[in-house]
Amino acid sequence: MDRNQTPIYTGDIAAQQIDPAQEYTADNQEINFTAEQHAIWADLFAGIHQPYLLEHLCHEYHRGLELLELDPYHIPTVAHLNGHITPRTGWRVERTVVRYTPADDWYKKFAQRIFLITDYLRTRDQMEFTPEPDMFHDIFGHLPFLTQKFYADIEDKFAPAYMKATQEEREVIKRLAWYSTEFGLIVQDNRFKVFGAGIISGRKELTRTIMEFYRLGRDNVIDYTKPIYPQLYAHFQAGKTNIHRIIDGVNALHQKGQMSSADEGWNVVLGLYKSLGIKPEGIFGGEVIIAPFDIETIARIPKTVYAFNPMLFVCESLEQMDELLDSYLKPIAMRN
Repeated sequence: MDRNQTPIYTGDIAAQQIDPAQEYTADNQEINFTAEQHAIWADLFAGIHQPYLLEHLCHEYHRGLELLELDPYHIPTVAHLNGHITPRTGWRVERTVVRYTPADDWYKKFAQRIFLITDYLRTRDQMEFTPEPDMFHDIFGHLPFLTQKFYADIEDKFAPAYMKATQEEREVIKRLAWYSTEFGLIVQDNRFKVFGAGIISGRKELTRTIMEFYRLGRDNVIDYTKPIYPQLYAHFQAGKTNIHRIIDGVNALHQKGQMSSADEGWNVVLGLYKSLGIKPEGIFGGEVIIAPFDIETIARIPKTVYAFNPMLFVCESLEQMDELLDSYLKPIAMRN
């Protein structure tokens, strides 16, 4: 595909013709990046490392960012990353040439406690949004968490279950990972906080998510002077049927390639409301739907897609996330 052509993402991972000889080995993990690549990294870092954005990220991310000691102006080496991660959690980072790793390969590496980072860095025209994970997403979004045991424990849950799961169960496992570690939210200090690396590493996704936090208060959907999770749960229960209808509609649009950009992803829901006869109010009044982390609802989504998803799921705490993931993953992992 012409790199200047706008890609169409339907949710399927595009096949890549990768010469196995091009894949990185233990001996060639380091890359000499260009000055422009380092400059893009610096601008991406500065664009998100702003107080008005950082205040909405969970406490554990702030702690991890301190522990990882990223250079705001230079892409870190693999040696630097492993030097700050492996002694703390036992995980290590490896580089890959694959732009978006198929799940089977990804979980085989997870089983070895290896986290893959791509060698691809987004271009200037993708500074605020990229539909596929690049090295900034991998490093800035995920790796601060991987310096901490709680996150390593979460990541440790997925591979043992995936390896023993049926194909149908594997699709659910991919979605559970997507809507927790990639696009998850949690409640801290009675506020919604961003946990997922996909939101953290994308400035447009992050700012629009934060805007929804404020909209919920502005429109009197959530009263932030009272416990917020029970309020959200009550709204979810009342609107669950419509949420499922919207999920089905979004999936149909994904298959037609109509969720290929940030703007289309955020705004296409409004068109669905009209066609489905859903009033754009309450939890449906914004550009993204925030709902409790409900395995039944998440499992309804036919596949994990790497274009934008206009729905985010929130756990009442990291402890609740741990329990919910265990409820699905542990019985599968314990099979003979």
